[in-house]
Amino acid sequence: MNRSRLAAATVTAAMALGAAVGIAPLAVAAPAAAATSACVSDLQAAQTSNNLAIAADQVNNTATARTYNLSAATSLAAALGDCVGQPPVVGANVLTASASNAVALVYNLLGASGSALSSEQATASALTQALAVAT
Repeated sequence: MNRSRLAAATVTAAMALGAAVGIAPLAVAAPAAAATSACVSDLQAAQTSNNLAIAADQVNNTATARTYNLSAATSLAAALGDCVGQPPVVGANVLTASASNAVALVYNLLGASGSALSSEQATASALTQALAVAT
């Protein structure tokens, strides 16, 4: 009789421990689910850099705009990996933003801020569309 009570107590303790261990990570992970994903963070960083490049090109400062184009390119490269698993439209917009940002960079290297500005505006549009869908 003592063995069955001991076995029942052991099973109960093991189940309680398993429940505590199994539930605790869920309780800890719940706030993280509300946090911004790496994909969204990358897209927001690219958007910020692109907006700064637009501002620089509006005053014909192609050297500063180039710096921000490179920063946006870095964020977009990270987004290519971090946005895997997002809806396909996010990936398509990241590729579109990457291409138009590369064109803007070339125009800024050539000193053509007007043309670069047009490409940066296309980048901004693609980023806005990607952020509207990304989670």
